[in-house]
Amino acid sequence: MRIGDVWGVLREWRRRFDVYLVGGVVRDGLLYGEGKRVEDCDVVLRGGRDTLKGFVSHLKGEGFVLKKWSVFGTAELKKGNLNLDVALLRREFYAYPGALPQVEFTDSLEEDSRRRDFTVNALYCDGEKILDFHGGVRDLKMRLLKPLASFADDPTRALRGVRYRHKLGFSYHPSFFESLKDAQRYIPNVSPQRITNEVRLTALLRKKSFLGALKEGVGFGLLRTILKEGYKPPDRVYLGRPSPHRWVVPLAPFLKEDLPLTGEEREAVSIPRGLRVKNLVDVHMNMHRWSDLKVLVYTTWEAGREREMLRFYLRFRGYVRVKVYPMEERLKSLKEIARRFSLREIPEICLAEAPKPHLRQRYRLMCEGEILQKMFRAYHSRT
Repeated sequence: MRIGDVWGVLREWRRRFDVYLVGGVVRDGLLYGEGKRVEDCDVVLRGGRDTLKGFVSHLKGEGFVLKKWSVFGTAELKKGNLNLDVALLRREFYAYPGALPQVEFTDSLEEDSRRRDFTVNALYCDGEKILDFHGGVRDLKMRLLKPLASFADDPTRALRGVRYRHKLGFSYHPSFFESLKDAQRYIPNVSPQRITNEVRLTALLRKKSFLGALKEGVGFGLLRTILKEGYKPPDRVYLGRPSPHRWVVPLAPFLKEDLPLTGEEREAVSIPRGLRVKNLVDVHMNMHRWSDLKVLVYTTWEAGREREMLRFYLRFRGYVRVKVYPMEERLKSLKEIARRFSLREIPEICLAEAPKPHLRQRYRLMCEGEILQKMFRAYHSRT
């Protein structure tokens, strides 16, 4: 959905509810125009829990699916590619620096705005005009990230600032560095789960932006609760496609123990040391069950001359699948591979008699590895 369409939908909602767009969708609309596509949208609603329930019911009637409901006055919904976060207007209080906030509902947009991380994210839209309480439009024009809410209350705001800077190409307002001192002081109070969640969001940026943000986050001391001392970035990083899990690739050997990693992340960072592969047959025999993430970690930290070969493997391994038995099916899959990748001949091993059942898995891997190796040689000769 385009931002202009979201603003049109907002005007329809406001016929029944006192609701406003806020944050990134307003910021990006001013930056890039109403034609920019949007996938995530934040909305604030004036009222109480009954009002929120009524609004959610209205949205469900429009085809939105409720994903998450909170007694704290928030709801997450989805329709097609649009993720919608709804929250009641609120003020927040923190028992100590880095704590999770305590919430009190309010009817004031201005009070709600004071909990926003940066002035450029504290802009509201009622479908007709922009509501700006802190000079966010001015800072947006100057492409400045000026802190609004306290970094001491929530040190992860500094991490978000680093992400916004590299995502949007903004500069830090001088007050950012004063606020950064509070974030550096109180970041140990923040759980590793919250830190890794922020880094996962940063990993969705383009490679250059992600690595730049990661370097700054380390340099600012904002990742010291999840990293061992002595971290040195790798000379080359192979990240693959954008993914919230690829943050482990440039950090893998230096991550602290017992972090709240997903299963895929934990498996990826437990790469074997000293594995040596000469060709794509060796690679496929050893790595056919590895996730792309694990191969990327290995390629970044362990591979030497094999890096080009491993990058080729990641690109094409999903397309080379041979069914060993029966022979008719095997020939069919081999012909399709040969056609698709313009192979003039199939490796002889792939045309041999079918081995005994307990050897067929190994035979299949050898056959697929030989095909990948032949494809790699042809690719290398062309380039």
